[in-house]
Amino acid sequence: MQQSANGAQIIIHASPKLGQGLRHRPPVAILRFTVILPPMVAPLSGPNSPQQLPQSVICADLLRKEVLFVTGKGGVGKSTIAQAFARQAAQAGKRVLLVELEAVSRAGPLLGVRHPGPQPQRAASNLDLMALDVMDSLRYFAVQQLKLETLVNLALRNKAVESFFQAVPAIKPILVLYQVWHMMQVHGPRGDKRWDLAICDLPTSGFVQGMYQIPRTLQQAFRVGPVHNYATGMRAMLADPGRTGLVLVTLPEEMPVVETLELQAILQREHGVQPAALILNSVVPAGIAPDDAVMIEQLTAEPADHAMRASLWAAQLLAGRRQRALDLLPQLVAAAHGRVLQVPCLFRRELPLAQIDQIAAQLATDLAVAPA
Repeated sequence: MQQSANGAQIIIHASPKLGQGLRHRPPVAILRFTVILPPMVAPLSGPNSPQQLPQSVICADLLRKEVLFVTGKGGVGKSTIAQAFARQAAQAGKRVLLVELEAVSRAGPLLGVRHPGPQPQRAASNLDLMALDVMDSLRYFAVQQLKLETLVNLALRNKAVESFFQAVPAIKPILVLYQVWHMMQVHGPRGDKRWDLAICDLPTSGFVQGMYQIPRTLQQAFRVGPVHNYATGMRAMLADPGRTGLVLVTLPEEMPVVETLELQAILQREHGVQPAALILNSVVPAGIAPDDAVMIEQLTAEPADHAMRASLWAAQLLAGRRQRALDLLPQLVAAAHGRVLQVPCLFRRELPLAQIDQIAAQLATDLAVAPA
């Protein structure tokens, strides 16, 4: 058995029966092994890695803000990251509002909230959950303006009205942004302090570009009046790095990283926005020592049973995924000026709450760097 510096173990089982069938190789050389991955792993590093800020420093800065917008390409784990940040902040004593914008709530079942909706519901100590769609945000806006909730509800029951607003591409970003901004003005640190932090699990990157563009468009279209004032307030919130942080989540694969860097460049060029952090999600642990990797490469060329070949192939696959992450890391660190957080791959498609809390702890923990 070998154990790497970060706690990952490789248990090696000799298979004499298979070894006897190969010439010039002793039986013990034919190996069947199991990789036992640690629950948390050290960050990626290498001789050419740019300087990364400590994870605890980045996380502490994020949790000092009033609003976090978490986004990324579909399938990169942005909802998991939003939930982890919410849990970490709540456990640190922050009063947190987690806002979901998906048609099906992911956090609700996880946190025991049966029917998340537009009214915030208590999900855990210091943590409230709400789920919004475009009609919820439209209703919120209309009630704030008209002050006649019964009349608004009556008007929005009309299917033609609903169909119209559902079909307008830009309406969802501006209405959701207005609701988050207004709720934090009233109930955030500048208001009655019901919440210290709102964490918004946003749709994919196209939504984010619209969210940053629309306030400026409204300011230009409405030079005076309430709409101009709302747009000015929303734009000021988005532009203030002390109040608002944008968190971009990606996977250690070339295409998601390229798309994340493209979004980061667009936001920087067109809106002057620098993400508060980039999250490199699902990083494979360094569980295979270099000597083992060479041995595995050699063994895959030898005749072997299907089970052994599958095991060797799996080990190579994991080692390759980690190496790709190491190769992509410098681009992310350079783009984010060192503000990159790494989250380990936990090898489960659906994560229970205990593992969400593991990720929350990992986000705020500085670990000793293991050799790559």
